[in-house]
Amino acid sequence: MSILVSVVCILLSVAFVTLFERHVLGITQSRLGPNRVSVMGLVQPLLDGIKLLSKEGVMPSSGNILLYIGAPLISFIIMILEWFTLPPIYPFLSFQWSCLFFLSCVGLMVYATLVSGVASYSKYSSIGALRSSSQTVSYEVVFAILVISMIMLFMSYSFQNSMNILLLSGLFVMWFICLIAETNRAPFDFAEGESELVSGFNVEYSSSGFVMLFLAEYGSILMLSYLTSVLFFCASFFTGIIFFTVILIRSVYPRFRYDKLMGFVWFKLLPISVYFLVFLVFIS
Repeated sequence: MSILVSVVCILLSVAFVTLFERHVLGITQSRLGPNRVSVMGLVQPLLDGIKLLSKEGVMPSSGNILLYIGAPLISFIIMILEWFTLPPIYPFLSFQWSCLFFLSCVGLMVYATLVSGVASYSKYSSIGALRSSSQTVSYEVVFAILVISMIMLFMSYSFQNSMNILLLSGLFVMWFICLIAETNRAPFDFAEGESELVSGFNVEYSSSGFVMLFLAEYGSILMLSYLTSVLFFCASFFTGIIFFTVILIRSVYPRFRYDKLMGFVWFKLLPISVYFLVFLVFIS
C-alpha cells in the first residue's frame, strides 16, 4: 500500500512541476503561463493529462507494434524503479545496493528510448533514438565514474550518506552536467531536437504512449534533482532550486552542436573524472 501511495505522489509531483516549468518559461519569455483553469492554473496539468489519455491512439502501419507499445511502459517502470534508489523516505525504500541499482536503471533507460524511436520505423524518430544512444555512450561513462567515486567516498553502495558541496564543488559541476544530459534537457536535447527532428524519438506517439514517455522524462528529472540535493547539500530543500536551475538553463541557452558535446565529454569531462577517481584510489 505504501508503494502505491508513493507512486501516486510521484505522478502528482510530476504534474505540478510541469506547471511550474510552464510558468517559469512564460516569465522568461515575457508571456503568461497557464493561469485560467482554477486558481493560478493549478488544475491545468491534471486536465491536460485527461485530455491526452482521451485522445485516439494511432499506431504506425509499418512499425513493430509490440515494441512500439512496450517501450513507453518500460521507460515508465524504470523511472519508478529509480525512485527506490533514493535515501530512505519510507522504511521500504532502504536499499543496500542503491548506487549499483541506480547505475543499472540509468543504463537501461537508453534502451527504452532507442526502442521507442526505432520501433515506429519513422525517419525522425530513428535519428532521435540513434542520437540518444550515441550521446549516452559518451556521458554515461563519466556518470558511472562519478557514482563509483561516490561509492569510494561513502565506503558504501548505498545513497544514504551525503557529501559536502564546499569540498566537492568540481564533482558537483560534472554531476550536474551529466544530469542535464541524462534527462535530455536543453542544451543537450539532441534526441528531441524540435527544430531538426520535429519531436525526435517520440514523434509517432500519442495518447497513453506519449503520456508514459512524458512522465518518465519528468519523473527522472525530479528524481535526479532530489538525489542531487540530498547528496551534495545534505537536505531535500534544494530540490526545487536544482529543478528551477534546469528550467532556467533551458530558457536561456541554445542547443549545443552535437560534435561539440561529444568533444566536451570525451576530451574534458572524462579525463577530469578519471583523475579524480585515481586520486581517490591513492588516498584510500
